[in-house]
Amino acid sequence: MLITRDNIFLNKTFRDKREIFCFLATHAVAQGWAEDANKIEADLWARENQYSTGFESQIAIPHAKTANVSHAGVIFIRLQNPIDWESLDDLPVQIIFGLLVPESGAKLLHLQIINSLASQIVDDEFRARLFAVNDEDELFQYMKSRIAIEEEV
Repeated sequence: MLITRDNIFLNKTFRDKREIFCFLATHAVAQGWAEDANKIEADLWARENQYSTGFESQIAIPHAKTANVSHAGVIFIRLQNPIDWESLDDLPVQIIFGLLVPESGAKLLHLQIINSLASQIVDDEFRARLFAVNDEDELFQYMKSRIAIEEEV
């Protein structure tokens, strides 16, 4: 399972994408997926600069397919206060699924994760739970039941 309890953060406070990308990169290093947070952050920015990862309904999925991680992972963040993300619907973002996938050996995994997340975030009940649940363990169990993504692809 790529979403783990250790990768769920509720009611975090960040001012902008820069702080969020820094957090995602630092967390990947802390979890042992990467060795260099600066490289991960640069990879996230390289992807973001191609086209905004802000979707609709206050959700963003910043992601990078990179040689700078050893295995894939998803980090979930719900912000205390929404921030501007240049989203498709121009709404500020409050829910973030940060996705890091190794460049080699994961040709389909990157797309599988994004497709799985996208198919869930269009569901009204799923989105409502992301915004409403205030317990990380409960939210983890809910996500685990709805998003079945394994790294072995």
